[in-house]
Amino acid sequence: MAETIYSAKLNVDIVIKQIKEEIKGEKYMDIIKSYKDLCKEIKIWELRVETYEAEIRAIKKLARLYGPGDVKGIDYTKPRVQESNQIGFEEALFRLHQLEEHISMHQSTIDEMEELKKEMEERIGRLDGLDKKVVYMREIQGKPLKEIADELGYSEIYIKKISARNPKEYT
Repeated sequence: MAETIYSAKLNVDIVIKQIKEEIKGEKYMDIIKSYKDLCKEIKIWELRVETYEAEIRAIKKLARLYGPGDVKGIDYTKPRVQESNQIGFEEALFRLHQLEEHISMHQSTIDEMEELKKEMEERIGRLDGLDKKVVYMREIQGKPLKEIADELGYSEIYIKKISARNPKEYT
């Protein structure tokens, strides 16, 4: 499991390096695509963290780290004690430690990606030209064309024409 996470971390490092190179090259639509890919990647890593946290809760429950459950009674008619789903204390501690390490590594990666996302937003926001502004507001900010037209002081029809020149290739 640790090797899988390590290789995933390496893949993210490669993606981050590529995105930084695209930002320097000012390939605008590539930056937009990279930005959207980065946002998707952040969501995936956040979902992984949520999954690990759910697994921690399940292990705590299985190990009865929250304390014993209600005693329902003893059935003396059965020849032996029924098996339990409870896991051992040592195993639970070991698994909890592993999961906490994974969460920590994932969180640091998410933080790196969030910093890069902010840097990309600032860089894209500074680009000039009406086409770039329209694409930025449509793709990054998610604004409808009418709102973009009102904000920039142009007619909605003109903004639609500009938007059509710059198709949503990457959505």
